[in-house]
Amino acid sequence: MGKRWFMAAVAAWLTAFPVSAYKGELLSFKMDGSSIYPGTQREIQVYVPSEYDGKVPACLLVRMDGGAAFTADALDGLIEEGAMPVTVGVFIEPGKIRDKEGNVIRYNRSNEYDRIDGRFASFLETEVLPRVNGLTTADGRNVRISERAADRAITGGSSGAICAFNAAWQRPDLFSRVYSVVGTYVSFRGGDQFPALVRKSEPRRLRVFLQDNMDDTWNPLFGSWFEYNRVMLSSLEFAGYDVRHQWNEGRHSGANGDRIFRDVMRWLWSGWPAEVPLGKSANKTLDDILDPESAWICLPGENGEEAMLHPLTGTTVLLKDGKASWAVSESGERNPVKGKVRESDPYSALYPGGSHLARRVEGSNWVMDYILDGKGEPVYGQEFYYLYTDAGQILFDNAGYLYVASQVGIQICDQNGRVRAILSLPGGEVSSIAFAGNRLFALSGGKLYVRRLLRSGTHAGTPKSEGQG
Repeated sequence: MGKRWFMAAVAAWLTAFPVSAYKGELLSFKMDGSSIYPGTQREIQVYVPSEYDGKVPACLLVRMDGGAAFTADALDGLIEEGAMPVTVGVFIEPGKIRDKEGNVIRYNRSNEYDRIDGRFASFLETEVLPRVNGLTTADGRNVRISERAADRAITGGSSGAICAFNAAWQRPDLFSRVYSVVGTYVSFRGGDQFPALVRKSEPRRLRVFLQDNMDDTWNPLFGSWFEYNRVMLSSLEFAGYDVRHQWNEGRHSGANGDRIFRDVMRWLWSGWPAEVPLGKSANKTLDDILDPESAWICLPGENGEEAMLHPLTGTTVLLKDGKASWAVSESGERNPVKGKVRESDPYSALYPGGSHLARRVEGSNWVMDYILDGKGEPVYGQEFYYLYTDAGQILFDNAGYLYVASQVGIQICDQNGRVRAILSLPGGEVSSIAFAGNRLFALSGGKLYVRRLLRSGTHAGTPKSEGQG
């Protein structure tokens, strides 16, 4: 009887979830030798729909933790009805490290998926997608993926969901559309910081759908999944994102997310091929600092990893790269600087009016604040400015706000040491910053950028105190 009951249950399950009859071709390849995740092995599947002609680059959907058969079947229907463009699906299993006998000795899923840095996005960009672009179907079509972010979506469940959101958040130049299912925005590896980062950062061109179940708690030690998803929703709404959500009955499961998958895709891809609109944040500090008519401009030229910016004049900054020094203007013109030029200490900054001195604590999330006594000596030092990542180069604007180059962009602290805004750059991490009047220059990803602000690095007098609020 037990065996008959088991076989009946399996038959019923197969009836409820029929084997996919997708019309395209499912390719696969093994991947090892990663330089970003050394020693890992994984399988990657690639679904090429029958509508793909091999001539026009296809749109892209990346899904974590596999799910190829179900998703391929859904893609067929959505493409046929015109709700989605011709889209190649890429299905990524998390990496594992095995011993010589084939036994798993390290599971890499959490380390890949739950981190909130740009590593996984770089993995996709530099290691996975080049392999996908090198594939050929059985009938000779070469797989080619569009490079437009508006042509790309990414999705996943649980840790795969925060991975999907993080990849697009870190690299909105790679992905514009995100579907997060029972996302793990909890205190695994910093995911609980995301709501604050979203509120404080400039909006990206992202459209996001959040799905979660109201009894979702996989492990109570790390908090309530549903609570953090609700906080993520309110943060995205505050920051002006095009975001929708659905909360369902249930616990930690992706089943509800799959049930609404087609409807979510219809919404995510609505308006295509236009870019996802850029939202307007309710963060007043961004309004106070950013010129609404100005965006980051990438200036010509490559710069070394050790390049450093220093203030120079009201219209130019000093760019030191190895033994070479240039005066660089807003237009990108570079004029060699000969002889000795006084360079600023990039890790110390004098408060406007000269009453305070800020100094970075190397390898720390803190920046010290000192009061300068009558002799100009620093006294009463305290760890005062708290950051989300290690502090890099620092400087003040004319309102007494501290700007810090960091892994998450340019963090901007108010007079009381709290991060109120984060300026994002296309290259992600910012290695150096300097003001020339109201032009802020920044080095990011080897590129030099400039942007006009409503604040200035020219200090005339002491800023009005904001009090202790």
